[in-house]
Amino acid sequence: MFTRLVPAAVAVVAIGWLVSAQPAGDEKPGGGQPAPGTKGDGKLDKDAATFEIRLADDTVMKVTLLEQTVSVTTKYGKLNIPAAEVRRLEFGFRYPEGMEEKITKAIGELGSPEFRTREAAEQTLANCEHFAIPALRRAVKGEDPEVVRRAQAVLKLLEAKLTPDKLELRDYDVVEAAEFTVRGRIELSALKVRTKFFGDVTVKLTDIRSFRSVGSAAGGAFTLDAGKYAKMNQADWMETTIEVTAGQQLEVTATGKVDQWPQAPGAYMVEPGGLPGYATGGALPGGGQRIGVPGQLVGRIGAKGTPFALGASYKGKVTENGKLYLRISPSPWNCDSTGSYKVIVNITTP
Repeated sequence: MFTRLVPAAVAVVAIGWLVSAQPAGDEKPGGGQPAPGTKGDGKLDKDAATFEIRLADDTVMKVTLLEQTVSVTTKYGKLNIPAAEVRRLEFGFRYPEGMEEKITKAIGELGSPEFRTREAAEQTLANCEHFAIPALRRAVKGEDPEVVRRAQAVLKLLEAKLTPDKLELRDYDVVEAAEFTVRGRIELSALKVRTKFFGDVTVKLTDIRSFRSVGSAAGGAFTLDAGKYAKMNQADWMETTIEVTAGQQLEVTATGKVDQWPQAPGAYMVEPGGLPGYATGGALPGGGQRIGVPGQLVGRIGAKGTPFALGASYKGKVTENGKLYLRISPSPWNCDSTGSYKVIVNITTP
């Protein structure tokens, strides 16, 4: 089972609270070979790929990764990705010791032939609270009716009880390499890095908010279905795979057409820039907030971020940390829309 990061709420006064220094002797990692990104004398190679680590308290460090490879276990097997090929690491939450095994056992016991065992397993999962969410979401897609029914009951209980940030847990890591992106479980608990001012240090994964190559670009293409993401009375947002941090450059382009009055097909077609002649958009569910103009592509950073207009073309500096969410401003005529937009997103780290 894959794991996900629970962000550490650590107030850092000294760098020693976050990292543990490594010996600065003559011994070199990798059996006598210079560490990645270093010269033979152990000094940092100015031409080596540089990474930016953003820590849990928003401290930012520029480093060189000393690991020779990043090993990640996927559903298709184990991959060893050369450190020089890594562009971005996104960490899932990590279970407390023994919690993963406890949850796995309880999920299996939801289908036990013994009634008391099934009841106890259900209670165990409820007591595990947000740590059980990913496993429960997989269990409700299973084939055993009893397991599905009980998993649904616990999931419903926890979704009503927990705050949104606790419900967004993802129990796998993401490794973006030069030619592909893979998700799985990174077989490390900490990263060894070299810094300009502090030398060689080890940073725990639970202390890292983001890890990405300086100067690299990340992005993706998405199809935004108006039938789901332009509803009047349902606040659905598309959660993209794009993770951004403050200071990065966000570029978005969108194409396609949406019909905002399907009752008269073709009469009120709109493109991502919005319906011409309208100054305000349809109200977004959950507060009556109006963004842009009807049919306009809108976005937000994070599940609780403030919506902002993207339109057919957008370029701007990110001021928040979190995932990019997308939606279409609803029709002004209290009806659902049809059609879709093709959205291309590009993120650049200056």
